[in-house]
This record gives sequence, structure tokens and C-alpha cells, in this order.
Amino acid sequence: MSGGRLVSSFSRGSIVRSSVTRHHQPFTAVAFSTTSPVLNKSQLQRLCYNGISSYINNNRYTKPHRRQGTSLYFFSTESSDNNTPTNAKDIDEDDPLLLLDPKSPLRPLLSENCHENHLSQYTLPPTQIGKDDYRPNLKKGQRIVSFGDVHGDIDALRNFLITAEILDPNSSNDEPMWSGGETICVQTGDVLDRGDDELACFRLLATLARQAEKAGGALLLLYGNHESLNAAGLFQYANPGGNQEFEKTIGARIDYNYGSNRWRLQFAGNEPSRWASFEPGGLLAENMLGNMLVACVVGRTVFVHAGLTASHLTPGNGVDENGDIIYGGISKINEEAREWILKAHHGDNNNWGEFNTVEEVIATAQKRAKVASKTMPDCLGGGIGASSPVWMRDYSQPNDREPKNPTKAKNLINDALKESGADVQRMVMGHTPQQKVNSALDGKAWRIDVGASKGVMGGTPEVLEIIHKGGEGDEDIINILTVEGDRISGKERAVPEAAIMDFFDIRR
Repeated sequence: MSGGRLVSSFSRGSIVRSSVTRHHQPFTAVAFSTTSPVLNKSQLQRLCYNGISSYINNNRYTKPHRRQGTSLYFFSTESSDNNTPTNAKDIDEDDPLLLLDPKSPLRPLLSENCHENHLSQYTLPPTQIGKDDYRPNLKKGQRIVSFGDVHGDIDALRNFLITAEILDPNSSNDEPMWSGGETICVQTGDVLDRGDDELACFRLLATLARQAEKAGGALLLLYGNHESLNAAGLFQYANPGGNQEFEKTIGARIDYNYGSNRWRLQFAGNEPSRWASFEPGGLLAENMLGNMLVACVVGRTVFVHAGLTASHLTPGNGVDENGDIIYGGISKINEEAREWILKAHHGDNNNWGEFNTVEEVIATAQKRAKVASKTMPDCLGGGIGASSPVWMRDYSQPNDREPKNPTKAKNLINDALKESGADVQRMVMGHTPQQKVNSALDGKAWRIDVGASKGVMGGTPEVLEIIHKGGEGDEDIINILTVEGDRISGKERAVPEAAIMDFFDIRR
């Protein structure tokens, strides 16, 4: 099969559609196991699902070729010429059998290797570490907007985007239109959990991110602690409705394309569609998660989900003896997160679900989760009370007032800003819900999570806006944008030191 390339897959005892290039001509192949009889064209048509039947009806059929326990049936998708073989016997016996190995990742079943290319909807523009995550040199007047936790609430997300003036309000969620021009938007993490529309939120954000790049702007997505939890197979904060969305959108498609649901066994019933999507090396690792960031510097502002300290950051980038970049600071933690999320640390899959006992199934899933947590870099790890960039609350809790230990917090944030960049003046974070977007620690800590998701507290969306060097003496202009269309000066949102009720339980 000169230049052969199979772009879907099969499972034992099942029949699936696969696009193949044979001698530079496109074909469709049907593959199934040796336990099935050799079928004629009409028999194949009765057994195959509709997608295959259309090929059998409309395209030239070739006799089956049996090799290595599999029968291959080819249907040409272009008219034949004198240089195109018309029989599967022309396949080179030395060519590898190009079918999904039962130990391989599931991604080809939904990616560009599949007839529907479902995963393309979640694709983010490639992020270049050391460049896209570190943008200190902006043009004067550059507009930057940022909003916090979404938690699976598509209505809240839409309100954020319209308030930020980057989504055309006349466009739909399925066909959104970027209206922000060259605006740079940073979403500070926690798109996942607590809501029913997590995948819909990611599709909307990814679509706008691709459009923003073409328009000269950017939409950058950061990791939150809930993205880390999901990547580790921990779903205690997921809503039943959110799990159903994963089953309908991801799981059902894998079942259909794979011809079997036995791939689910390796996850031991622990939300297999969600787990397969967000685990390291999983369905969304390469095109989406691998292009998300832990933190980024845009102009004079560093953005992160929960907070940064100097201990998270080391001196800037260097070069090793081979001339390769050794990342430090912001870029170092982003590179660590990317390397981790792109690798399937659990090793091989067991897509055929070949287990001898229930205990073996459970042990395999437990091992899968443990190895993800054990290998997770410090920048994504932790838990309640931890001091990692996606978990700490030193600058944001209690809500809507100065931190409990302001002297300690001021020292921490001053050192962190110094390590973040030469002229970085403030840190923007989500994670801890506030009644309104506000600043603490002399304007150095901006807290922008307003608990907008119905799964949190149904707060009113607000957006932080920064105009780079837009004021007198090249000072940045900071505003808060409201859903009512108001632009409130950031100076009005400095929190008072007087205590107010801490209405939110931090154990989340």
C-alpha cells in the first residue's frame, strides 16, 4: 500500500469506515476480524452502517484481502485510471496493517483522521512558549480584556464575551463571530465543572480564538484547578448534566466510530468520556489543552488562575550547550504543563476491554489516575489549601476585602511581580468568587472571579479592561465593564479594609 494512510480504525468483531490512500488515490476501507465470513457486496451493505452503505452503493468495490487476522474491503472514491490498482491483491504484503491498535490512543476516532473531524471544533491556535505567553511589548493603546471562572455555564460565558465586546451579539453560540479586532483576551481558567455546558463553552472559546488570531487579536485560555482535577481523573465537582454532555458529544461518537463500547472498561465506570477527553495524552490534549497556559504576561499584567509567588518562578530563559532554550519564569511552568498534558503517562490503552476480573478493571483505572497525579507538575498540582498557581488564595481570600495577612501578601506579590517581568505592575486572578471585580494590595492584585456560573452563585458577569499606556504619562487605563454597558474606573473598585461577610466557603 504505497503511501498508505488509514485515517480511522476498527475493533475486533466490528466494522468501521476508514479513508485510505492507495497509490496516491483515495479509497475507503472496511475492516473486520477473521471470525467474520468473507462477504459479497450485498452482504456487506446489509451489515454496515449507513456511512459505509453509501460507499458500497456509489463506488467501485474490490474483492477482500485477508491479512493478519483482518479482512479489508476497498471502495474507490475517485474514478480509476490506468495507474490505479483495482483489486486489493495489489497491496504490498510487507506494508504494515494500518488499523487502530487496541493499545493505541482513542484520538484518531474523533480527530482529523476521522470522517467528521469532531475534535477540530476544540482546536486552539498553537501557542509558542516564550512568545505567546510573554508579551510585554505592546503597542500604545492596545486593548486587553479578561474574565474569570465560567464553570460550564454557556449563558454566563456569552454574557462575559459580549460584555468584553469580543463576541458579536447577533451571532449564535454554534456560529460565533469575533468582534474584538486586535483585542487580547485572557480567560483565567475553570471552564470545567459545576455546569452542564462545559464542552459547548470550550467550542465557543476555541472558535473565537481561531478567529481572533486571524483578526490580529488573541484569546488565551489558562488552566484552572478544575482543569487539573479533570486531567487527573477527579470528577467530584462535575454536574450530572455535564457528564451527559460528554456522553452525548464524545462517548456516543467513539462508540459509533469504533463499533464497540468496550473501550469504556479501562476507565472502570468513572466517567469514561470525560476522562478520555482530559487525561494527559487524551482526546483534547494535542489540539486544545496543549495550547492552554498556566500563566501569561500581557503588557504590564501577569494573568494566572489563582496566584503566583516568586517560588513558582525562576530566572528567565537560558540556552543549553546544544543551543536549545531552557525555559524559566512564566515560560518554564507553561512548558512543564505542556509536556505533561501531551504524554499518555498511563502507557498503553486497553481499547478492547480485555480484563479477566472486575478487580483487574478497578486496579487498572486506579493506576491510570495515580500515575497522572504523581507525574503532574507542581504548577498544576495541589489541592485545597495548596500554594500552587491554580490553588492558592493568598491574594484573593477573603472575598471583596484585603487578604487576611496583608503584610505577608504584599511581600509575596511584590516578589512575584518582580520575577514575572521588568515592568509587570499587577496580577489578575480568578478562583475565589467576589461580589464584584475588585483590586487589593494597592492595586497589585485584581480578583475577577464573580461566581457567574449558576453552579456557583449566579453572580453578574463583569470584565476587566486594560488599555496599555492609554493614560497620562503612559499609565495603563483600567476599567470594569458591566453587562449594562457601563465602564467603571478601576480606581472605584479598590477594596476597603473594613470587614464584610465572607459569603463563600473556600473548600471548592
